[in-house]
Amino acid sequence: MKQHAKTAGISLRTQLYGLVIGIALVTLIGSLWISIENTRSYLNEQMETHAQDTATSLGLSISPYMNEEDAVIVETMVSAIFDSGYYKLLTLTDVNGNVILERNNPTFVDGVPQWFIETFTLSPPIMQTEVNNGWNIAGVLALQSHPGISYDKLWQQSVNSTYSGLIICFIALFLAHLILREVLLPLSQVEKQAQAVCRKQFPIIANLPMTRELKAVVTAMNTMVSNIQTTFDQMSKHAEKLTHDAFIDHLTNLGNRRSFENQFDADNQEMNLNDSATLGMIQLPSLSKINNELGYKAGDEYVCLTAELVQQHLQAFGGAKLFRTGGGCFFFMIKDTSQDVLHMCERLQEQFSALCSKGYPEGFAEIIATSYSKKDNLSSLLAKLDTLLTQEGSATKEGIVYSTHHSHDIHGLHEWSDLIDNLVQSNDVKFSFQPVLASSQSEVIYYELFSQFYFDEQSIANNQLFAMAERLNKSQELDKMVLTSLSMHEKFSSETKLAINLTHQSVHDINFRNWLAKFCEKHAKNLPHLVFEINEDAILASIESSQDFIQMIKRYDIEICIERFGSSFTSFKYLKGLDVDFLKIDGSYIRDLDKHPENNYFIQAVTQIAHGVGIKVLSSHVETVNSLELLKDLHCDGMQGNHIQQTFALVSNNLSSTCKYSPLQLESSQ
Repeated sequence: MKQHAKTAGISLRTQLYGLVIGIALVTLIGSLWISIENTRSYLNEQMETHAQDTATSLGLSISPYMNEEDAVIVETMVSAIFDSGYYKLLTLTDVNGNVILERNNPTFVDGVPQWFIETFTLSPPIMQTEVNNGWNIAGVLALQSHPGISYDKLWQQSVNSTYSGLIICFIALFLAHLILREVLLPLSQVEKQAQAVCRKQFPIIANLPMTRELKAVVTAMNTMVSNIQTTFDQMSKHAEKLTHDAFIDHLTNLGNRRSFENQFDADNQEMNLNDSATLGMIQLPSLSKINNELGYKAGDEYVCLTAELVQQHLQAFGGAKLFRTGGGCFFFMIKDTSQDVLHMCERLQEQFSALCSKGYPEGFAEIIATSYSKKDNLSSLLAKLDTLLTQEGSATKEGIVYSTHHSHDIHGLHEWSDLIDNLVQSNDVKFSFQPVLASSQSEVIYYELFSQFYFDEQSIANNQLFAMAERLNKSQELDKMVLTSLSMHEKFSSETKLAINLTHQSVHDINFRNWLAKFCEKHAKNLPHLVFEINEDAILASIESSQDFIQMIKRYDIEICIERFGSSFTSFKYLKGLDVDFLKIDGSYIRDLDKHPENNYFIQAVTQIAHGVGIKVLSSHVETVNSLELLKDLHCDGMQGNHIQQTFALVSNNLSSTCKYSPLQLESSQ
């Protein structure tokens, strides 16, 4: 995975501390150097004076004995002075320059490092005095002080000065640290506040600093963050109201007929040719009589009780949706056609039958369901359900179950478990892709990859496969399989950004997170830039867990897109605290946008909310040029759909001339 280079820059704290420490070090070194140089000059002068005084005194002492017969006395007197060790050189010459007596001491100094001697050299001068014999000059006495003691004094003084300088420096740095900490604390809080805003969080700094300038900055930031949060909350409430007014049944808080029709069209558009799903209808035959005899309040309680019962049974199927289209009519959609759906309908029928009493003269509820595929349209399915309900209506008033399947390959949980295990072992998955194009149509934001799994060279219906994988707690294994296959692909261009869909369980599974962290570190150089598309329902299942997952993958420079945004009809406030990069509006709001202009208000509210916190808004299912132009006017950042480009298989030698955008690094023809 090619990670983006992020220039974090040097923090103000680091710069200030570096400046203070630098000044302290320069001051310490400078003061030590000056102190040593002054001491060195003083010692040189002291050795000069000492040598001159000794030479003069010794010269006067040996003057009476400059005769040849007294040479032993002169040598004895010289030795008495020179052997004290304070002198390096002593020479006695006659008037003709002939050496009468010469003594030398080595320059080695014990206890002083050689580098110090070479750096701070002491140069004691050779001092001379004339030695007289009566009124005549008998010779010249030259004497040079030994620098050993001076080097030792200079070294000890340097060590003491260094220790005292370091102590003073540390005390000064500690005081500077206390001052800088108090000064920089508000700036650190402002920095964290700004970073939190980037993560769609809006904290307020409660403690204002004492410094006037910093206080003004913190106050301004608090005001800005408060305004952003207020705007976000107001726009969220406005969008929520628009959603509820247009798509929500106010009694049950379920999707209404318009929501049902839009959602069916969007789901049907995303189905593969071999996918199948279940559409069910529930009728309340006693609602009209209860409203007339017991009042509308009793009728409302009847409707709400039915909605609650059906929702409890649908919880076993991930992604199942329930709608109330009006009066006593409910519809549900399940991305599954297995025997489990039939058993659920039978259990629901039994519960309806148990509730039949004198209070429900026409029966509590009637249920009927049928499977469908991508080629079926909603009007024909509704007509089929109505016909089946009418045909079977005379049989009983306790409820009806009817199910027909387009697929005869029905598996139980055990068979599905074995099939998923075999899929993971075979690692047979093929990809197709579709670009998400920037609204300016000048660049591709990213390419969304669609996976198709194969076993024994036969494709597996994706919606049933993932529905059963969720129920068996094995969907994360399919996600691992997709990522592993992606890491082995070698033909992506250098700047390719690919999006893959993660399942609900993968987002909230700790083991998958640990695996993903190791996977990203291991394949950092093999993977393209990644975007994880996560269904809104998966995010809402646990906001806290979703936050932890997003924070973890952000370390690997992976971007996040919440897909099918708006399908849950919940408040947009959950976006606060989620560091997401893209929102992909649910296709039910986009399809036939030119025929449903009322959707414009919802999309406009989403773009204003998202752009206010730095999130890009994407639109899927863009099928017409009119929809494309409308979405541009609504300031959507990216578009995806067959009008932009149809889906192509991710095979370089199988791309047709109509494939304008491709994530593959194609070889140029020779």
